[in-house]
Amino acid sequence: MTSQPAQGTESHSHGAPSRPLLPGADLASVLDAMLDGVLVFDMTGTLVLANAAARRMLPIEEPAPPLPEWPERYGIFQSDARTPLPAEQLPVSRTLRGEPVFTEELLIRNDLNPEGIWVAATAAPLLDQSRQPSGALLVLHDVTEARRAQQVLRRERDWASTILDTVGSLVVVVDREGRIVSFNRACEKTTGYSFEEVIGQTVWDLFVPPDEVEQVRRVFEQLRAGEFPNQHENHWVTRTGQKRLIVWSNTALLNAEGQVEYVIGTGIDVSERRLLEAQLRQAQKMEAVGRLASGVAHDFNNLLTIISGYAQMLWEGLPADSPLRDAASEILGAAGRAASLASRLLAFSRKQKANLRLVDLNELVSDLERMLRRVIGEDIELITVLSPNLPKIQADPVQLEQVLMNLVVNAREAMPEGGRIVIETALADLGDDYVRTHLGARKGPHVLLAVSDTGCGMEPDVLRQAFDPFFTTKESGTGLGLSTVYGIVQQHGGQLWAYSEPGAGTTFKIYLPAAEALPGPTQETPVSEAIPTSSATGVVLVVEDEADLRRLIAGILEQAGYRVLSAGDPEEALRIAAEQPGGVDLLLTDVVLPRMSGRQLADRLREQFPSLRVLYMSGYTDHAAVHNGALAEQAPFLEKPFSKQTLLSKVRAALTATH
Repeated sequence: MTSQPAQGTESHSHGAPSRPLLPGADLASVLDAMLDGVLVFDMTGTLVLANAAARRMLPIEEPAPPLPEWPERYGIFQSDARTPLPAEQLPVSRTLRGEPVFTEELLIRNDLNPEGIWVAATAAPLLDQSRQPSGALLVLHDVTEARRAQQVLRRERDWASTILDTVGSLVVVVDREGRIVSFNRACEKTTGYSFEEVIGQTVWDLFVPPDEVEQVRRVFEQLRAGEFPNQHENHWVTRTGQKRLIVWSNTALLNAEGQVEYVIGTGIDVSERRLLEAQLRQAQKMEAVGRLASGVAHDFNNLLTIISGYAQMLWEGLPADSPLRDAASEILGAAGRAASLASRLLAFSRKQKANLRLVDLNELVSDLERMLRRVIGEDIELITVLSPNLPKIQADPVQLEQVLMNLVVNAREAMPEGGRIVIETALADLGDDYVRTHLGARKGPHVLLAVSDTGCGMEPDVLRQAFDPFFTTKESGTGLGLSTVYGIVQQHGGQLWAYSEPGAGTTFKIYLPAAEALPGPTQETPVSEAIPTSSATGVVLVVEDEADLRRLIAGILEQAGYRVLSAGDPEEALRIAAEQPGGVDLLLTDVVLPRMSGRQLADRLREQFPSLRVLYMSGYTDHAAVHNGALAEQAPFLEKPFSKQTLLSKVRAALTATH
């Protein structure tokens, strides 16, 4: 166990040599005064020297055991605190094998230290006078307290992180440059990005839409300057391209110099709330106007009763050859027309009595079809597409006939030079997503009544006011046709939705709750296919002039594994496709596009890519698109609005279909 002492030293044990260093002090006393354990080994791994601190950490025996026995004998564990360190992995063993100097944290748990102490073990080679290795030095630095402090800090950090992750609000922390340093679970759920993906990136580069970047930068500059805008709101764009409106509350964290070092943003996603608020304001406006209309109609009816009564008496009291009888007849006719107007006001205000009974919508449309053909004239083609086996609905058939008549008349007036009207029925199942974003909607099976035309269509500002009473774009008319439709649909607990584009016609969709379940064999269910789980492949060219919708579609398809190319108009689509040496597998295009239809774009691209698959999408129904010439029969079609599942299933079906 003993070894020859170095020249000029004496050694009688594993204590330090006694050569004097200073008057009254020798090397042994210096080493024993150190708080770190110091051990010296020769090239055979035999212990040569151990100071007092090392002996307090390890119950070193006389003579010390061979180095391979140390981990088991002295309780030296790896950093997992459970497994003894293999002898060959002892720092001093590795240094004696010629490995570089390193430091490793180890746990020592033995009779001297039953609770265990953590040490940073650093080994270094010792050289003789000829600079050749002669042994190894091992220094053990007690890091137990530091490690415990780190564990406490880590627990506090984990605890804080856990609290932030359980909070429903979005919490994001950014540094002075706007780089993200913290991002809680609610942020991950809302955006679709993970913590690891966003750390170090700026919020405006990753989440903020281009048209709002300057606004967000200005808010951030105010925060850095010490001007603390407590709240602001802006949109965040998710991984799928969807825009979410977030209201932020901001808190600045200052450094010792009083400068802003970090900004904590706590956000609430108010996208759906704002949508419902807008719908509620519209409903409240319509309700207020409805109450006014109801009061006016009742008073108006009283006056009309007086007018028509006295006019009737006047007409009956006049001689048959009196010229005034024609005047009295005109008064009676005008009073009758005014009474009809009052009736329509009552229908809008939902004060008109509804005689509800079970109604077969297909039968109602079929019975009314002959009258509708007479109303629209010979220059307009009327097409009905009725889905079989529809459930019945609880409705007033007279009021539903009025709804259908008003929609058809409205469509006819949008086509002064002729055109085509398509009336469709179908089964629809309104799900959670639809109910959550449509005020008053009810989940479950509904019957759809859709009326589409090939007329002039409506500008967005006109479409927003289409159901307002007394609003009309015509030179004459009351503007109560669509208002009456709105009131009747609301009275029946239904939903009314309109889709229109200038120059491309209009589609009105009415969803009425089904009153009975379908028989088992003939029951239809809404499309809710499972998202394909296999890896999606292929190049998809998305052509949609609505930028937000285009980003959403692209994001969904990219997340599913497709390579996506995006274009806002046909010219851009043709240019992008021409730059693809590998070609394009699928064209997903809106039917109505500026300067060129989706069908014309598909024909142009097929000249370049003969095997190109095409999937059309539109807010119009597929039957309406076919009958107005925008689509060929049996063309793959995706009807807006659509769900993520429906989009992926339709794309997969279009790519796998045989030509």
